[in-house]
Amino acid sequence: MRYFIPIILIIAAIGVFFWLIDPLYKEIGTLGQQVASFNSALEKSKELQAVRDELLSKYNSFAATDLERLEKMLPDNVDNVRLIMDINNIAARYNMSLKNTKITIVDEAKSGLLGPNRKKYGTVQLEFSVSGPYGTFLAFLEDMEKSLRIVDVVGLSFASASKDFYDYTVLLQTYWLKK
Repeated sequence: MRYFIPIILIIAAIGVFFWLIDPLYKEIGTLGQQVASFNSALEKSKELQAVRDELLSKYNSFAATDLERLEKMLPDNVDNVRLIMDINNIAARYNMSLKNTKITIVDEAKSGLLGPNRKKYGTVQLEFSVSGPYGTFLAFLEDMEKSLRIVDVVGLSFASASKDFYDYTVLLQTYWLKK
């Protein structure tokens, strides 16, 4: 009996170790790794917050008029009405008005430039007609070139209406940022 109780206690201690302590020890090790992973993620988030704060302070340092000009140059949405109004205002300076306007949002999946849905911008095409003398039309195109909105003339055709008076059909392409 004198050796029996210590042997039972040693066997019980070994059993407690293998069935209770060892699994808990392994779980503590796993939790320690998770804590290290979370601490690493927390450090990264602090770095990202610092970068965000720096960029936000730079953004806030821009004048409001500059931000408005930037928004007009490359908007973050398709604003068909504003685009037509801007171009019509330029045409009105030369006693011309837009006729037969047609807006088309280009299907990026068919463009093949950067593959489907990989573009960070969208493309809008605007087709319209104006009438006037050749010199006036050139001045109109120069004013569109100097406007803040980025536009590419991708198509142009004209027909003679009378002496030095032509009907022009213009196809423009402009862009907008995707969110």
